[in-house]
Order: sequence, then structure tokens, then C-alpha cells
Amino acid sequence: MKNVLYPTLIALGSVFAVSAHAATPGTDNASASAYSGGWTDGTDGSITGPGAYGVWFLNTDTADIVHEIDTVDSLSDNPPNLNTSGVSFRMEGKNGQEATAYRFIDPAGLDAGQSFSVQLAVNYRNGFKGIDLRGSSDENIFNFNIGGDDYVVNNATTGNGSIGDTYSDDTLFTLQFDQTTVSGGNWSITRSGGVSDFDTGTYTGVARSIKLYVGSTEGNPQDALFANNLSTVPEPEESAAIFAGLMLVAILGLRRRKV
Repeated sequence: MKNVLYPTLIALGSVFAVSAHAATPGTDNASASAYSGGWTDGTDGSITGPGAYGVWFLNTDTADIVHEIDTVDSLSDNPPNLNTSGVSFRMEGKNGQEATAYRFIDPAGLDAGQSFSVQLAVNYRNGFKGIDLRGSSDENIFNFNIGGDDYVVNNATTGNGSIGDTYSDDTLFTLQFDQTTVSGGNWSITRSGGVSDFDTGTYTGVARSIKLYVGSTEGNPQDALFANNLSTVPEPEESAAIFAGLMLVAILGLRRRKV
């Protein structure tokens, strides 16, 4: 038994060494108990998979910069379906100021076979608002910006440009990043609400953190950026397949020895 299991354990150790940087699968949304006292700098919530994300890094709230837990119902008379248990994350930046919110996909970003998704809700398009996906050195490897009466992808490897400028007051965007290799992956944006659309492309780098931002708006309730429903799935497929294969080898080896 020792002769069979020993090399198998060595191989398993190699698998885990290769995938040690894989992100912890998990979910988070504004209804998590960590936000019962508000969405503040350093809060760290989770619904499943504690440790899937790092703490939130928020710039300081002022009269013109706001981070809070609120219902998306304040966005329009016909709000998109973003809330969980009645709440979402809300950001406001007005009068030339910018509200920002950074968060890491822990411990070191996505591994090949993992995906990260988040939802954004918007209405008015004055000022600028959106999301950056950042790589292993905090470089910007993807940007989705709402402003200038348009919805635009920037900094991606493929798929840059407008994804359509048709306006509706109940726009919900679901952004997903699929890390297909250790050096890049695919992005997709699904639009729902009054307008339905789907766009996709590629990015280069490891999806490691996000930056949400909104700034220079006119301060109307309809100018805010709402976000919610963070999700990281699953365990790396390649590692899981190798692990299963090695376990099968070990089991077959034990059966042969018994025979």
C-alpha cells in the first residue's frame, strides 16, 4: 500500500502547489450581517465562503462622496432586480468628487477554470461610473464605463468600444470574468431591464481585484451607482480533474495489490 500511496501523495502535493493561488469560492451581497452597521471602509462581508474576498477599501465619505446600504428602488420608478433582502451597495460622487470602492478576489486572484461575477444597476448617465478589473500588479486589465450617454468597454484585449447606447431607466448589467488560463480569460456583459443585450471579449492578466467608481454627477438620486451579488466559482477545474485522476490511480493500485 505504501508503494502506491506515496507517489500519489507526492503528485497531489504538486497539484495543490500549482493551484495554491486559487481564489476561495464564495458569495457576498449587501444583506450580509457585516453591513448591518453600514458599508464602511474595512467591512468584510460574505454570504458563503468566508475569506472569498478581502475587506472593502472605500475613500472617505463627505457631503459629496457617499457609500451606503440602500434599496435600488431609489434609482428609478421602475428599478431593476438587483436587491437581495431589499438592499444593495450604493455609491454617489457629485460636484466634481469621485467615490471609489476597491476589493480583492482572494487570496491572489482567479485560477484557470474560475469565474467572478458582479451586478451593477444604473439610470442617469451624467458624470462617470463603472468598474475596473485589475490584474496581479493592480494594473487595469478591463474597464466598463457609463458616461457621455453611452456604455463603453475599455482596456480589454478584445471587445473594446460601445456596447450600445440605447437608454432605459432600469438597466441592470451582469459582468462575468472567466479565467480560462493563468494569463487571461473572457469577459461578458449581460444587459437586462428595458433593454436586453449580450457582449463578450477577452482580457489579458489574472483577475485579482475590482474597483467600483462614480464621480462628477449632478447629485440626483438617479445618478447613483448600485452594485450587488458578488460571486466566485468554482474550484479550478483543471486541478479538480487531476485530483480525481490521481485518486482513481490510487484506488486501482490498491485493488491490484489486494488481488
